[in-house]
Amino acid sequence: MSKERNETMAGFYSRTALADKLDMPLKVLTKTLLDAGWIQYVDESWKLTAKGEFEGGEIRHSKRYGDYIVWPSRVCEHAIFAEREPGSLSASAIAQKFSIKARQVNALLAEQGLIERDIRGWRLSQFGRQSGGSIHTHEPSGRTYALWEQDLLDRLKPVAAELQDLAAGSQLSEEELAQKHSCLALDGQEHPCRALKLVGDWLYLAGLGHSCGRPLPRERGLKSQFYLPDSRLYIEVWGLDLSPQEISAQFQRQEYYEREGSPYISLSLADLEHLDELLARQLLERGVESYQHL
Repeated sequence: MSKERNETMAGFYSRTALADKLDMPLKVLTKTLLDAGWIQYVDESWKLTAKGEFEGGEIRHSKRYGDYIVWPSRVCEHAIFAEREPGSLSASAIAQKFSIKARQVNALLAEQGLIERDIRGWRLSQFGRQSGGSIHTHEPSGRTYALWEQDLLDRLKPVAAELQDLAAGSQLSEEELAQKHSCLALDGQEHPCRALKLVGDWLYLAGLGHSCGRPLPRERGLKSQFYLPDSRLYIEVWGLDLSPQEISAQFQRQEYYEREGSPYISLSLADLEHLDELLARQLLERGVESYQHL
């Protein structure tokens, strides 16, 4: 059997790289492609079928590895990877169902007590084992990850409900995010609009302790939107549906942060669409690690 390059090239994935992208064991991916009729095993090597070529598969050649198959990035959204056999539902597959990030799925599964952080990735809790989870190792990196039976979300309604809530929040318009609307966050904190709930949920799932409405030291009447006590960092979301007095107070808070030399992050409503990448990067620039970087 010819070996295959483990790399990504200009929007295409080798079989090994595709398994990594989908957070799926290579054997499971290979069987999925084989069952779908995209590849076949002939003369001790994998061959691309006409159906696989129709789905975008291509043959590449390497002096070191010989001929091998690559797949366009769009196949990650294909139904064959969202409809896997029992025992092969990964965080990436769950994320695709809800149009959210796999990191958010793992963070929520951890919050629900199904998995726990491990130096190599993730390990199952006792509850996770009882819920049909299994731990696997990604061979190239040695990282561990969990796979779940297909009926996990049917059996664990709270998990499904929270996933749906996260997905709904990420699909709201800026106007809907900004409107005053009492919302209960995952940590039980009540927020006056969906935008602040979205940020609060992100911080909670990232494992970052935070307070809301904390009075600013030496500033009577001014209360922060978000404060991270471990890093003494403030977060402000701009563009909300606020009264003139509330808008004035937000500008006063910004002046306070700058005057006192207090680190703070400003987010616009447009930023919330890319919160998972943007906020994690800004936090890391200020020395704060989130779940994305653990």
